[in-house]
Amino acid sequence: MPSLEADQSPDSALHRWRTVFKSAFLRRIGAEALAVPLKQLYFEYTLSARAISDVLLGFQASKGAVDDPLLFHYAQHLLEASYISTGELLLALLERSSFATKPAKGNEGERISSGLPTCEERMFTLLAQLHLNGSLSLAAKDLHQAVYAISRWLRVVHERESNKQLNSDELLTLDTTTCGLYDALGTLALAILGNQSFRSVAKQKWWKQRRSLVVREMLHYDMHVLQWMQSQLSGRLQALTRMPPFVESDADGRPIISGEQVLESVTELPVAQTRAGLYIWLNACLCGRPLTDEMVMLSHLQARYNGDNQHVAVNLIVASFDVLANAYLKGGLPQRAKMIQSFLSNKVPLLLAMLSTFMPPGATMDGCIQIAFMQISMDALPPLEVGSANVREKLVQARFNFLRACALHQLMLESNISNILGEHVQLNKIPRFTKDGLVRQCSNNIGQIDGLLDHPTMMQGNAGAVSGCIVDTVNSLCFNKDTMSLKTLCNVLIKHIHDMDIVLQYSQPANLLQPLCALLNDWTHDQDQSEFTPAYEEYASILLFTLAIVHRYGLSEADAGVEGTDNVVFKLAKMDAANIPPSALTSDQSAQLSKWCEGLFATDEQGETSGISDEVMRQCPPQAFYKLVPTLFEQSVLACRSGALSVETFKSGIELLLEPFLLPSLVGGLGWVAQHSWEDHNDVDILLQLLEKLLKPSSSSQETQAMHRIVLDMVAPTLLRSLEGLLKKKPEKKATNTLIALLREHLSSTQTGHPTLSEVHDWASNTSGGLSQALRNNVRDLVSWASGVGPNPPARYTHKLYLTLAHLLGPEILIQLFAAEIKEHTLIGLGPQALDVCVSMICAPQVLPSNQTMSVRDGLQMTLSDTSQLLKKPLTHAEALVRLSRRVEAQLAAPQMAQMHLSLPMSQPSADQIMNFGLSDANAGSEAAASGGLGQPSEIGQLSSTDFQDANLDSALQAPTNFNGDGAQNASGDQNVPSADGNLFGDLDMQLDTTEPQIQLDTGDHTNNDAGKQDSANQPIDDDIFRDILGEMGGDFEF
Repeated sequence: MPSLEADQSPDSALHRWRTVFKSAFLRRIGAEALAVPLKQLYFEYTLSARAISDVLLGFQASKGAVDDPLLFHYAQHLLEASYISTGELLLALLERSSFATKPAKGNEGERISSGLPTCEERMFTLLAQLHLNGSLSLAAKDLHQAVYAISRWLRVVHERESNKQLNSDELLTLDTTTCGLYDALGTLALAILGNQSFRSVAKQKWWKQRRSLVVREMLHYDMHVLQWMQSQLSGRLQALTRMPPFVESDADGRPIISGEQVLESVTELPVAQTRAGLYIWLNACLCGRPLTDEMVMLSHLQARYNGDNQHVAVNLIVASFDVLANAYLKGGLPQRAKMIQSFLSNKVPLLLAMLSTFMPPGATMDGCIQIAFMQISMDALPPLEVGSANVREKLVQARFNFLRACALHQLMLESNISNILGEHVQLNKIPRFTKDGLVRQCSNNIGQIDGLLDHPTMMQGNAGAVSGCIVDTVNSLCFNKDTMSLKTLCNVLIKHIHDMDIVLQYSQPANLLQPLCALLNDWTHDQDQSEFTPAYEEYASILLFTLAIVHRYGLSEADAGVEGTDNVVFKLAKMDAANIPPSALTSDQSAQLSKWCEGLFATDEQGETSGISDEVMRQCPPQAFYKLVPTLFEQSVLACRSGALSVETFKSGIELLLEPFLLPSLVGGLGWVAQHSWEDHNDVDILLQLLEKLLKPSSSSQETQAMHRIVLDMVAPTLLRSLEGLLKKKPEKKATNTLIALLREHLSSTQTGHPTLSEVHDWASNTSGGLSQALRNNVRDLVSWASGVGPNPPARYTHKLYLTLAHLLGPEILIQLFAAEIKEHTLIGLGPQALDVCVSMICAPQVLPSNQTMSVRDGLQMTLSDTSQLLKKPLTHAEALVRLSRRVEAQLAAPQMAQMHLSLPMSQPSADQIMNFGLSDANAGSEAAASGGLGQPSEIGQLSSTDFQDANLDSALQAPTNFNGDGAQNASGDQNVPSADGNLFGDLDMQLDTTEPQIQLDTGDHTNNDAGKQDSANQPIDDDIFRDILGEMGGDFEF
């Protein structure tokens, strides 16, 4: 009930106004009936607007009571009749409000409410309605007071809430009454400050001084009150501050727009999680050296699909098959297809096992696998097209291997394999290897690793354990300085150098190379030993394997974990290392060089070289010998050219370098030949005979042949260019043709992500616009496929094209190409898909070349930092640049490991084990295969249904399963994405000439059309593959 106790003031006017309102409340007189008496009263007893407001609000209900509705009717009449103004009423309301007084200490969060709207809320709502429907308008003379009153209200509410948040020990929650009050105040501020007529305030002098203060209060209230309470109005006051008259203006009254405001004015496109985006990203992971760290991959997948692990699992499987199908459709080297097939059959099940623990309730990994295969087709090519049957056969084989691996990791039931294949198949049991078990078995017989790398289950889920075994064994042998066993292991790995593409999917290069480089650099040469050839053989095998890894993946000292150590391996890896001039040789080096020349070229009475004696090697550690090799070659050629050494003796002596214990010396020696000038010396014939001898060894030993192939892999690129230059200058040297043909067979021996010259020519020749147009065509093909209007097989793609253009053309041109494609596709409604494709290329993992100083991301940041130049570009092009930059920054800003969404609480020990790529519960239903890090044994040995840690490895190696079957289901679907709402004040019925962008989040795939999936080539399986190595295989195993 309203308080009717009138204050008997000596002021007759105040007394008269109070008496009139008191009588009106008591007699329940409506506002319309009070119009004439109030007019007469105002004429006889004139009061200021503030005084009238105070009199009216004096009849406000006491704390906790309900206000009389007549109070608000009378207020409306007084406002419409101009007896009071908006500003005076708000200031009077604030003076009587609890917000105007500081609450008692400890009572900051106390609220007394009847559950109904407060007087402040109802008054704010009344004022907002009157201003929105045009019943009230602000005259120029009233603007200052109204702005002052609103700003004060925004400030006191913001300060009150901020203090409560800071002083509270608990998480504050707002009741509906308080939320309603704050929303009503925000609505009032928007109604007045956002009104079209309010822009005239810019003409008043006081506004220039007060503008920044008003903007500050608007921003604080929006960010710290509306956004904190998650109001529907949040963001709108901020948006209003970016419009006139709240933006700063110049002397002519034109707005001064900052670069940040220009960027924020660009509306966002919906987020599209296209099939092509993850397809591009996985292609980049497998483009050169495998960039497949589990945590990095899961972090990206979690961020891309917003923690939806079902989508992560399904799309990972689909994209992996897409990558494999692309490899088969493009052709290329068999080892690349094998690497991708291994990723699909071994790495993907490992990632799925890590995800399976975090699936939402009711979801299973088995179900995700079945859903994925509804989107995967085995027919990557039309049935009648040439090669379609071959590609289909390989994909079917890959599908079977993947399903067997999933069953091995307990991600699905074996009985469901037949359901997916569409026919019944007889499945033989296959063993599940563990890293620790293999390490124990192989520690007694290093040669068993040779059989493991050839074992069929390497493509059915066991590659992680085998890879971990290899890395751990190398580390253990290096730590124990067991160089004899390490030599045997390195010779095995040299023979399987292509399989290192699989091993490095589970380990960083430094885990493998750092102990090897340290061992080679600190090699101890004992001069008191009786025999030196074995030590040289050990050093040669270890060095050659290490050099082969460095060369194959283009690794730097930092990649190998030896940065800043001046390691001998990387000195020798630089094949352009100049020979040491005789004048620069130390006395020890001169003596060593003389001994080697004597050992290589000294002849007996029959003119035969006597060979390398122990005395030669005694005085020269192996690492010192390899540093002298370029000088040895140069001095030998000079001696032969001057006649001091016969050509036959020279050839016979150099042939000794083909012995296994000296074979790595060819890396430095042939490197010197490749850098040798063919014009300045008269030694062409001598060098050609030298190359003929060194490039075509006569050894029949498989071990020596494998080592020699590795050497040719390393020297082929530079030596081939040198010989091609010679042939152009001296076409009569026909022997060069044979050498060139031999070297060309070794050009595709690297996995660095760099294209061959023929690949670059193909890209440039297939389009009229050169490499730039080739990339644009690639983007269009991917967008077309991703949008569901393209062919079923995945668009042909190699990430090498993007990397090549980034290196050759630079980031700036590449950015403009992407912006042009995004702009064009946006005009036809495919902007989100084009944006996802371009962002996926830019954000894909890569190893930045040492000579590339700026990445595409850096180029984007520089482009957007110069807003003056950005504004000179066409609007659509500038918008494309801004959207591209935003999306790139958002994707690259994802945390190193996105938080997995757990369906159930998990104890700390379980979390610790998951971070070690294993789970503690053997019945968890999914486990992670071991990758095998340096000194970090995996938990996987505790998880497999058959534990081989203590079993005999001989009995673990079982014959593979024969199978056949195809059949795949195709499904397609798409998901519509809500469009951005451009009406900033739609629910307030405010008509403004500027709109605020609202970012809409896509919650699913835009396109899910069928596409050919990819898998890897399968080698013929020999049932007796281990018979000669490990003997007859043992009995069955219980799974």
